[in-house]
Amino acid sequence: KSSSRKGMAIDLVLDDKIRDWVLFPIVFVMFLVAIVRHNVSLMLQSDRRAELKSVTERQTLLRAQRLRVNSRVLPEQAFLAKRAFFNDPQSGAFRETENASANSGAMNPMMDPMNMVDMLKGNITMVVPQLMIMAWVSHFFSGFVTVKIPFPLTLAFRGMLQRGIELDALQVTWVSSLSWYFLTLFGLRGINSLVLGEGNAADDTQLMQQQMQGGAGAAMVDVKKQYQSERENLELVDHKWTIHDAESRLLRSTTTTATPS
Repeated sequence: KSSSRKGMAIDLVLDDKIRDWVLFPIVFVMFLVAIVRHNVSLMLQSDRRAELKSVTERQTLLRAQRLRVNSRVLPEQAFLAKRAFFNDPQSGAFRETENASANSGAMNPMMDPMNMVDMLKGNITMVVPQLMIMAWVSHFFSGFVTVKIPFPLTLAFRGMLQRGIELDALQVTWVSSLSWYFLTLFGLRGINSLVLGEGNAADDTQLMQQQMQGGAGAAMVDVKKQYQSERENLELVDHKWTIHDAESRLLRSTTTTATPS
């Protein structure tokens, strides 16, 4: 049906075959491609083991933090001995690890060839399938109107919902085949998570977020500054043993309870 007045939006009645041969095939193909991408990404994923030096640095820092937080459960002599184990200026754990880090010349994560290969694999499995699906939709379903949004929208949504269709008289609520592809690309995230699990390799947004975080956090960690800060924190701990004078406190509480009011 079309309006008799010039300039008014055109209303359409879609054929059922568009639903069966355009709408559903796009969703079905994109879901299959997501499954294939997930399995291919798992096959291309490299099995990397953590380096002994980095593990030693993290564990040393973690042990010192636990000692500082839980110092109250240790007797004073035990706490002082453990603090000396970390903070001794000649043979402390912090001193030895700092020397090892200074002599090893740690590589910048962005310059690690394995990291670059992993990023390349992720980009290939993300970009190539999407380009192929976009070309397939543009070639076989160009100009199709697939679905109608069940609520009114402003004209600002025309460019997003009607890609590939240059028809001003068409209502904004109608969605073209190419725009339906983009909507399905993000709309299938929930279904992919249910079928493939959370954090699956077919989630483009998560992959882009990981790459952005990796680029932002690619700067080398200054282990020496972290150890210096933790060494100072350990020196500033005012040790108080939790069960110090426990007998006196227990007797006082017992006496207070036994005293008649």
